[in-house]
Amino acid sequence: MNKNRMTMRSFASDNNSGVHPLVMEALNRANSDHAVGYGDDPWTEEAVCKIREAFTPDCEPLFVFNGTGSNAVALQLCTRPYNSIICAETAHIYVDECGAPARMIGCHGTRFWLHFTSG
Repeated sequence: MNKNRMTMRSFASDNNSGVHPLVMEALNRANSDHAVGYGDDPWTEEAVCKIREAFTPDCEPLFVFNGTGSNAVALQLCTRPYNSIICAETAHIYVDECGAPARMIGCHGTRFWLHFTSG
């Protein structure tokens, strides 16, 4: 491999990059045996405990697959289908989510233009 080659880094999507080496190491350790999934496993139980320690004991963590899922769940928790999501025309939720929030929660993004002037 060429040592002079620059590594691409992008924050465009959590789906564009590999995972941190420590994440892959943890996945490899977890992959060594069988376990019941969908929340009835020791990793989810441990994660829920740590989240409740950090926030509040009665919070209910909602685990999702990716950033689009988490954005849609967060918006669903604070809106109703008759609401609008007001955002800049360049907002990630408007430009990059491919209509997922509108499809999943019924709210549509209402964009507005940002105008900057120099003094």
